[in-house]
Amino acid sequence: MLKGQIKVTKENLLQWIESYRGMVETIEEARQPVAKVDNNSYIGAKTAMYGIEATLPKASGGTSDPVFTEVQRRVYSLNYRIKEYEQKIAEVQKRIPYVIGDREVEVLHRLLNGDSMRAIGKHMKLSSTTIFRVRNNKLKQMMK
Repeated sequence: MLKGQIKVTKENLLQWIESYRGMVETIEEARQPVAKVDNNSYIGAKTAMYGIEATLPKASGGTSDPVFTEVQRRVYSLNYRIKEYEQKIAEVQKRIPYVIGDREVEVLHRLLNGDSMRAIGKHMKLSSTTIFRVRNNKLKQMMK
């Protein structure tokens, strides 16, 4: 397995399907700007380009600003997690066409939307045992 790839097992696939909506929402949230670029922004360096300030020595080394350090930590953490989530989501999306059968497709889409097994059963007027059986059939189809 190459570096950066994830292992797809039946258990992993089920977990990714159940947490699909949360991963998508996390990615959407992370893609919003961390901070607006204005006078109070922590994005980019603020250096003078003209006048007497431009001739003065520039600071070297790191920053001691704890807020800036926290923003950097969050951005780094989010980028790593987002890449992992994107891989998992792509793996699930790649396998959606393998699912055949109206019930299986309906259960899959409802799981991807974040519905619980009980809510799916109630909506489709099926027992929880039937929903679990349909879910397991769907997973078998997706693992091909």
